[in-house]
Amino acid sequence: MAPTAPTARTAPASTASPAPQDPADRIRVVLFSEVNSKLGSPFLSMLHGHPQVDLAAVVTSPHGKRCSYFTDDPEQVDLVTQGAALGVPVLRPSSVNLPSFVDELEGYGADYFLVANFQQILRERLLSVPRVTAVNFHPSPLPAFAGLSPFYWMIREGATESAVSAIEMAPVLDSGDLIMQHEVPLTGDETAIDLRTAQERANVLMLLELIPQLVDRSYRPIPQDPSRRSYFGRPTDADLRLDFRLPAAVVARHVRAGYRSPGAWTADEAGRRVRILSVDPAPAGAPEQAPVPGLVVHGAAGRVFAGCADGWLEVRTTESDGRETPAAATGQLPDGTRLVAPPTPAPAPTAPSDPATTEARTETPDQARTEAPAPVPLPVP
Repeated sequence: MAPTAPTARTAPASTASPAPQDPADRIRVVLFSEVNSKLGSPFLSMLHGHPQVDLAAVVTSPHGKRCSYFTDDPEQVDLVTQGAALGVPVLRPSSVNLPSFVDELEGYGADYFLVANFQQILRERLLSVPRVTAVNFHPSPLPAFAGLSPFYWMIREGATESAVSAIEMAPVLDSGDLIMQHEVPLTGDETAIDLRTAQERANVLMLLELIPQLVDRSYRPIPQDPSRRSYFGRPTDADLRLDFRLPAAVVARHVRAGYRSPGAWTADEAGRRVRILSVDPAPAGAPEQAPVPGLVVHGAAGRVFAGCADGWLEVRTTESDGRETPAAATGQLPDGTRLVAPPTPAPAPTAPSDPATTEARTETPDQARTEAPAPVPLPVP
């Protein structure tokens, strides 16, 4: 089930620095987004058509690069094609931080950079180019879940609430002052795709609400509390591996987090991998015998069950030949199969390599993760 409609949390008005120098009360914007981004596509359309925005250019992925979030989605978007159809210049540097490209961007005279799902880090010189500031739209309730793939980690870690955040960009990834947040309530049944889609909608609504405040500078940035920050990187293959020594509800969260692609996986004793796409952690008609973690047992009508630490879960669907298929129909999990546990017990969070706490940083965020605290709500006027 998808999350319900988002609600808004915004910072109070400000008497901050002067409004952008634009006699027509319009802001000049450069948009940064991945070429196949389903967040960048509606941002591009909205900014191009908004009466208070002059969209100067779109900066997108280098040739041959695409964002992995969307590569397996059945419906695709292409910001290069979209930008060309709208008459918006599309820029595709190999690195946005190249001095020659920064010089080129200075010529566009942007008041704001707006960043929506762009996976290169903007360095200090680039961040100094816009006349006012650079704003990033991040799919998490910052300061919690900074970094990559927050929709995956929120589902996996069992977050009970979510949000999207607009922040002023700073040299350290996802650490800038909060400008606005929109809540995205969770039901507890979402997959990562459900949450990602809801966050995309919430970010578009937040952009629409924020544009007038960017024009008249009526927003007030609020510093994030670094003591409440959590940082996560791109999920690794090891993160996606299921461990049936965990409780059934936890295994189910990990399955929902991996859906639909790349998919959570397990392997039998022969090393054959199975991608599990949906499960029921509390099925009716489960086997009467005591569960053995990782043991596959077939029930009536070919139903497929797997033992967990505290009971049985039912494996509903797996991936077969690239399609989601009922587990009973694939033959991938025969009765009596033993699913091999990872080489170590259920992984604890690794030592953080959060760019907020380390000096070394690369062009793309690293793959560390830390425990996630509850998000801190912005003050309400």
